[in-house]
Amino acid sequence: MMESPTPEVRVSVSVRTLLVLLAFGVVVALALLSLGTLISILLAAVLAFGLDPVVGNLVRRGWKRGPASLTVFAGVFVAFVVLVVVTAGPVWSEIVEFVNALPAMWDELSSKPAFQDILNTANADDTIANLLKELAAGLPDAASALLGVAGGIFGSVLSLVTLTFLALFLLMERPMITTWLFGFATPDAEKRWSPVVENSIRAISTSLIGNLAISVVAATVAGVSALLLDLPFPLVLAVITGLLDLIPQVGATITAVILTAVALTVSTEAAVIMVVVQLIYQQIENYVVYPVVYRTAISLSGFTTIVAVLLFGALLGVVGAILAVPFAAVVKTVLHEATRPRRERMALLREPRVPV
Repeated sequence: MMESPTPEVRVSVSVRTLLVLLAFGVVVALALLSLGTLISILLAAVLAFGLDPVVGNLVRRGWKRGPASLTVFAGVFVAFVVLVVVTAGPVWSEIVEFVNALPAMWDELSSKPAFQDILNTANADDTIANLLKELAAGLPDAASALLGVAGGIFGSVLSLVTLTFLALFLLMERPMITTWLFGFATPDAEKRWSPVVENSIRAISTSLIGNLAISVVAATVAGVSALLLDLPFPLVLAVITGLLDLIPQVGATITAVILTAVALTVSTEAAVIMVVVQLIYQQIENYVVYPVVYRTAISLSGFTTIVAVLLFGALLGVVGAILAVPFAAVVKTVLHEATRPRRERMALLREPRVPV
């Protein structure tokens, strides 16, 4: 009996599939080669989306989109320049004094009995003291390097102007761009996803403006507390608190540790009072300030927030950590709508059936 021949299996790939794969590869390669530019464009888009609801409110009051966008953008720019001009000099001078005083502050802190056993076990006292002395000694060089970097940044006028106008044009033409993109979708898809886009933009705006407002409140509390407790460099402590508080969850904890450590150099009583103040403020921030500022636009759990901060911080550094909440809010909004049909079907299956 003759064996039947083995059937031949042919795998055919259409030209369209090859072109799609080629286009996808080109897009990935371009994204990797221009990652820095893409991050800059992303920051410009986040800024535009953050200001979009403010512009939308002006438009609903009778303003045209262009003048409203220019007015809001100019207001933010002027406020930023005024803030830098007014605070740069005094803050930098106090930062220099603060860094120069760090070795003496560490000596005062390490002399406390509670720290002696911990520091002596790993010879951490000498190590940290030497690091602080090197930091103070290298401050002039750091300042020169910082000024050099700043000069290089401001020297790239074309790039700066391009990104600024990109954010402004996105702010002015955002409804037009959204309408154009939805022109490729079916009416049902537009009806479903148009509210998701608006909610995502609102979430970005709420998180950015809310995070900035909360940081200002935290900086004010820290600065006033430091001033009342007669701590050294209250302005620097307020600035450090405001910057660190921009990082959700993690920044507040680091701030509390720094403030308590500085208070310990004054007295144990001051440190205890600072701990109590920070604990009380954190509870007020979590249960009063956050709900008032964010309202119902963003409802992220603490676990989700910390995971987002760690992931985006690893990818984009400090900027990623600060922008983690807006990104996480957008992802949550999109996933909530994308999974809605299945969740509704599963809910119907779980409903108890009435016997006939």
